[in-house]
Amino acid sequence: MTTLKEQLEQWRSDDLKKYVYLLGGKSSIQRKAERVTFIQRKMIFKDSLRAIWQELDEISRRAISVAYHNGGEFNSAAFVAQYGRLPPRPKKESYWYYSREPIIFDLFVINGQIPDDLMRLLADLVLPLEPFQLEGQETIPSEVTRNKRKWDVVAAETKLIGRADLLTYLQMVEQKQVKFGAKNNRLTAASVRKLFANLMDGDFREEPDSVTGRTTIRPFGLDVFTQESGLMTRTGKLTKAGRDYLRTQDPELMLTAFEKWTESGKFDELHRIKNLGGLKSRGTRLTPPASRREKVIEALSWCPVDTWISVNDFYRAVIIWDFDFDVEKTEYTNLYVGSRYYGELHGGNYWDVVNGLYINAIIWEYLGTLGAVDVAFAEDEYASFVDGAYDYIDEPVSLFDGLLYFRINPWGAFLLGQADDYTPAQPKAKELFVIDADKRLRLLTDLAPNERLQLEVMAEQIDDKSYQLNELKLLTAVESGQQFDQLIAFLQANHQGEMETAVSQWLARLQKNQGAFTEAGTAVLIQLNQRGLQKLVREDKALAKLCQKVDGKTILVQSSKLTRFRKRIKELGYLLT
Repeated sequence: MTTLKEQLEQWRSDDLKKYVYLLGGKSSIQRKAERVTFIQRKMIFKDSLRAIWQELDEISRRAISVAYHNGGEFNSAAFVAQYGRLPPRPKKESYWYYSREPIIFDLFVINGQIPDDLMRLLADLVLPLEPFQLEGQETIPSEVTRNKRKWDVVAAETKLIGRADLLTYLQMVEQKQVKFGAKNNRLTAASVRKLFANLMDGDFREEPDSVTGRTTIRPFGLDVFTQESGLMTRTGKLTKAGRDYLRTQDPELMLTAFEKWTESGKFDELHRIKNLGGLKSRGTRLTPPASRREKVIEALSWCPVDTWISVNDFYRAVIIWDFDFDVEKTEYTNLYVGSRYYGELHGGNYWDVVNGLYINAIIWEYLGTLGAVDVAFAEDEYASFVDGAYDYIDEPVSLFDGLLYFRINPWGAFLLGQADDYTPAQPKAKELFVIDADKRLRLLTDLAPNERLQLEVMAEQIDDKSYQLNELKLLTAVESGQQFDQLIAFLQANHQGEMETAVSQWLARLQKNQGAFTEAGTAVLIQLNQRGLQKLVREDKALAKLCQKVDGKTILVQSSKLTRFRKRIKELGYLLT
């Protein structure tokens, strides 16, 4: 425990003198011990403390009250974010220095903490806590103005698109339609373009001149999330969880994946802030990405649902709610924007560029891509709303500079823990097509990209509205790793009415024939180059059990028995070469 007296005894006598004066003490109080005693008695006796409290200005009383309700700790950044300023302090300036003039507030909050003995005395004095409520708005403006320039605002509703795009990507991974880089396990540029072409509504903005992971949001977000959430392996294969979600779209499976990404995903979203330098410098020590990501997700879970929230208001909420996070472990930053010599980040500029854009990336690239939040942003990709960024660079710092508002939809409320369950807006089973006895499939409606991909692994397209189920394609899909049960379930769930008996029997026969031929393991053909060896292997009891005759000069040994075969012939004076 730290008392007021213990704190005051660490101050210089000249500094104590100023506070004695503020409390109405006489100039005759000269010695340090006397000054400490005078201040302490004024502060710890109820009557004098109450009189001091009543003389405080409103903002000082509010600041002390906030600290009291926070266990005695005063977070100045959070207080400023909520109330706009700190307790007023007289300024005394000279040519040589700026002196921090004392105020009575300093005796209540010392080094960011209310002394323990004062805490007990403040219970009857402090103001009630004013919890910060983040408020949204029903509508958003069609344009915004910054630096005397107007920018059009675009709103993207994501719930249906995001869920469909994830299924499309999982389907493409399952069908081995995409490839990954050998070094970083990220989608190759060609695969990004292929995924982009299959997304329901492209990316959030118009297609860039060069479609790559660095220039797009949705493709990169899908790639990283599926790997970091456990839906896909690092080698580009769906896990059991990924296959199960692709088959069932069970919200609980997605919730488990979302929580895994939040709590243990290792990819650092800072690397998506393309013009942020110093991330790989020798002296840079970054905090774990999950430690930052968890705080952003937790702060989002405190936000109101189904209302547009200003990104800048959310920044304030993150600080006020004590969900702010450190990006670097070191006392001094190694990060910069643009040039290392002219782009050093300090104070508020650092937070806006580093913490702010990190938050934007989480909201836009992941939650927006997955369909958990709707987003509103400046239509022009060169619009930047990051305070201080243009002090260092004349272009956007990242793809996410233009984010202005977001809205948590019902899917997002479920993933963020604000709703106990989620019922998809569309039923899982739909009447997409009808199949005749000749296995010709006629479409009844337009297919989503993931539905089209699923159908094309087992059918040849005839025209815009019809397909022909193909035995060779279907079996090839199963051979490449797709689940036969899943393919049949897709046809049954989306067929209009009862399936023709001929089609059902055809599918049943193919499924039964799956196990007709099975690999029994590999074997080695061994050539016999001397007379009498065939008789040797036939008559030796050990060798006879390890090999099988193919012809007069060749025997067959299973790979699993090859080691024992080598050992036995060496015992007989021979060597396999």
